[in-house]
Amino acid sequence: MIRKILIILFVVSMMIGPAGAIDSSNWTNATVGYEVFKIPPKYENPYKSDFHMYEYDEDIDVFTVRYVNPAIMELYGYFLEHNHAKKVEVEGHDAIHFTTYDRHDGTNNSKLWFSAGEEFYYIAWRGNEITPEIREVVKSASDSNYTHDEFYDILNDEYHNYQLVNAIESQRYDYPQQDNRHHSFVSVGSNGVNFGVMT
Repeated sequence: MIRKILIILFVVSMMIGPAGAIDSSNWTNATVGYEVFKIPPKYENPYKSDFHMYEYDEDIDVFTVRYVNPAIMELYGYFLEHNHAKKVEVEGHDAIHFTTYDRHDGTNNSKLWFSAGEEFYYIAWRGNEITPEIREVVKSASDSNYTHDEFYDILNDEYHNYQLVNAIESQRYDYPQQDNRHHSFVSVGSNGVNFGVMT
């Protein structure tokens, strides 16, 4: 009797497994940054597509794939301070899953940050679950060149830089302004943090 139950459970699990798998062989491809991503059929025909972003809709929360390296510090810092964040692993990629509830639209929204090669990307979509379609989009990207620790260390460093820049900016606005004033600036890049004054 137990043997029959085990055989039935095995057969049922084999039937459910392939039914839940996604065949993305006929999906459209889109180049974003330095990667070619597979795009689910329901998100074909984008509102806008260029080197930095594939936007299905004018509202980027519907579905977007974005190359974030040019603005990684600002975006990651903002997301970390305004969303719920959870470390996850998706199709072999270390990732951070941001979720938020938009009271204006009455929707749950997600953004999944991950790296492919040496570059960072995020995928935005409606909902707070990482769906099989989103997993397939991540799977279509190259493997990350970063170890688990390196991936999170880079993002932690970017967040530290974000906090530093915001602290300096807030101090700058605390000083009284004069007609003949100097403007200070902070630059954060691959060569470190630079400070300066412009007249």
